[in-house]
Amino acid sequence: MMKKLYFLVFFCWMAVECAWSQNVTSGQPYFIELHNGERVYASRLQFKSPVFKQNFFLLDDTLKFTPEKVKYFQSQEGYFARVDAGRRFSNFAQREQAGRISTYFVYRTDYNSYSPGIGVGMGGYGMGGYGMGGYGYPTQRRVYYFEKEKGPLQPLTYKNLRAALSDNPGSVESLQDYKRGQNIQTGIYVAGAGLMVAGITQQFRSGYNGSSVSPLLLVGAGISLIPQLLRLVKKDKLAEAIDLYNYTPKE
Repeated sequence: MMKKLYFLVFFCWMAVECAWSQNVTSGQPYFIELHNGERVYASRLQFKSPVFKQNFFLLDDTLKFTPEKVKYFQSQEGYFARVDAGRRFSNFAQREQAGRISTYFVYRTDYNSYSPGIGVGMGGYGMGGYGMGGYGYPTQRRVYYFEKEKGPLQPLTYKNLRAALSDNPGSVESLQDYKRGQNIQTGIYVAGAGLMVAGITQQFRSGYNGSSVSPLLLVGAGISLIPQLLRLVKKDKLAEAIDLYNYTPKE
């Protein structure tokens, strides 16, 4: 009975491999996948944005599909999945890592009209961080999403991952480590900012001359840098949780 089962699994796998090889060897390495699961293969895939007309995917210079009909597509740039219900190319996120949990990213542009500063994000994947400010200059950042076993794309956040990876104890432990690290990091930032404010206040009250700086200000600035220095040697726990989930066999 077991031999028959293994043979059946092997036969199905070979059939899928042969079908894929046939599409590649016949000069059709690209495709779009519709919402109903149907795939349309092509040797040439382009995204067109004509002026005053609706955007569309063009396959082999003949077939046209509106973006609303497409859920996934594979082009020479990579594999993409729909993240927003819109008509632009930016409504699709590019896959970075494939697995039971697949990660995707899109580029977003921010316009910061304030003075330069470093935004505090979620860390690791760079989620939510705005990078360096720029007096109105645009700054580009990656925004990350993830997909669990071909489900809908979700923003890659601690909260969403905690729900998606809850059936894997190793992943949950990594997420708990991440949360503890974030709480410690926030506490350090608050402590450093408090000392810097106290140092500035002391500087004005004590009448330090232009060549002197309050020790509290220096200590506060040093403490505020600790989380950045620790991040350089600390493996990202969000990525670790995803890797553990992907490489742990399903029960």
